Amino acid sequence: MNSNAIKALTYKVLVITFWLTAPTIWGVDTVLFEEDFESVKLEDSIQEGVKGVDVWSGIPPEGWEITNENPKDLGMPEWRTWAIVDLEWWRQTAGDQERSQFTMKQNDGKGIGNGAVADPDEWDDWEVNGDPDGKSAWNGHLITPSIKIKGAAADSLVLTFDSSWRPDDPQRGEITVSFDGGKKEQILLFESSGAQTLVTIPTLRKNEEKINDLEQVNETLEIPIDNPADATEMVISFGLLNARNDWWWAIDNIKIVSTAFDVEPRGKLAVKWAKIKSLQ
Repeated sequence: MNSNAIKALTYKVLVITFWLTAPTIWGVDTVLFEEDFESVKLEDSIQEGVKGVDVWSGIPPEGWEITNENPKDLGMPEWRTWAIVDLEWWRQTAGDQERSQFTMKQNDGKGIGNGAVADPDEWDDWEVNGDPDGKSAWNGHLITPSIKIKGAAADSLVLTFDSSWRPDDPQRGEITVSFDGGKKEQILLFESSGAQTLVTIPTLRKNEEKINDLEQVNETLEIPIDNPADATEMVISFGLLNARNDWWWAIDNIKIVSTAFDVEPRGKLAVKWAKIKSLQ
């Protein structure tokens, strides 16, 4: 083999080696994970006032987890923890009460089709085994599967989802993330204060902001995540906590987006909570 052939072969080996060993760096606006709950097989309702066919499920999408932290025989069976439901059926059986702002196309609702719902208001409406909120607070979590994020730049991820939140004391909502099996870190906290919500987004480095009732029943949230540069996997948990006969939290159209850059926070805690940088 002559010297030119040896050089060419060496170059090919180097290129192949680099290709096999170089880390993946996610590009701008790359969707790493998404879930709209449309693949969930729904079942008939159980006890709710509006009977429905193929409208409810206590089983989340594959890989997800729903924790049942409430007395198993207390309250409306459909709402003893988070449920995956036909959102329009949810509006009907719950008597609307502004849920239609999220569930109806004519209202520009963002939650169309199936969605995930925690509804302690409906849970408290079934007293066959006693007064639900007189016996127990309502607590439950909806937890994603492990999401692969290897190759994402540090502090470059954004959680985006459609949300319907209506506050009432003492209801609380939170979102936490954990990386590679580590401790949970809070990235969002809703604290009901009467008909208002105190909102805290730790990754925006801002103190709590007060938001009025009905201002959060149909919005898209974008929340920056302070992911470590060397993290390979992430789990997200949505929790509704310490609720009684309060209102609800419904979510849909979840995405994790890699921006390829640090996320630049904005000072506004409503509708858009982070500015996603993009290549110009």
